[in-house]
Amino acid sequence: MITLRPEQTIVFDGDSLTALRSSPTMDQWPWLKISNNHRSWADVFSELIFAWRPDLGLNFRTAAVGGSTCIDLEQRFDATIAKIRPDWVFMTLGSNDAAQSIPLERFESTLRNYAERLSDWGGQLVFLHNFKSCAGASEEAIRKESLRVPYYEAEAQLAEERPNVHLIDVGEALRTKAEALHAQYNGHSVYSDGLHFSHLGAIIIAGEVLKACGIVTQ
Repeated sequence: MITLRPEQTIVFDGDSLTALRSSPTMDQWPWLKISNNHRSWADVFSELIFAWRPDLGLNFRTAAVGGSTCIDLEQRFDATIAKIRPDWVFMTLGSNDAAQSIPLERFESTLRNYAERLSDWGGQLVFLHNFKSCAGASEEAIRKESLRVPYYEAEAQLAEERPNVHLIDVGEALRTKAEALHAQYNGHSVYSDGLHFSHLGAIIIAGEVLKACGIVTQ
């Protein structure tokens, strides 16, 4: 279990699964805000902890940028992560690395260095892991699922080797809930565009992270 302690700092890093359309130059899509789909699991997670566990007094920061690969995280580490020195970094990563064919060796070594640098001040790294295509997924999402597998395996291997690296497997739980909701009504979609998650998807993912942190139980 991931144990959060009072006054700790949590940073959300990674790609668009954590930070939807957050790049300063990225086009706006009004539908995201109209439908409340512009808020990621990280927004829901931090708001619920703020409301349910005010005794923790946690600090939240976002460093994630849509479209990021491991190389992007490496390049901005000093300006974001090292500057903040967080106790925890929660991260989604792998989709863009797979799509851009970033060599697995580079992916693994970059994340290993990221974790090692976090350990300099006792920081912990948590991967949200093993995302699977769900009911309503686009062809692109289905295609990317198999491409991501080796990158998820690299994250899992790193978690086995390093005591400050952890995994939260959200894949099966998200898929199971998505299928049950879709069976009730085909408009119940965990996606906003067939690839990125809707506010419904964000709530489900945030719930899995809250369970991993012991904030809520099954």
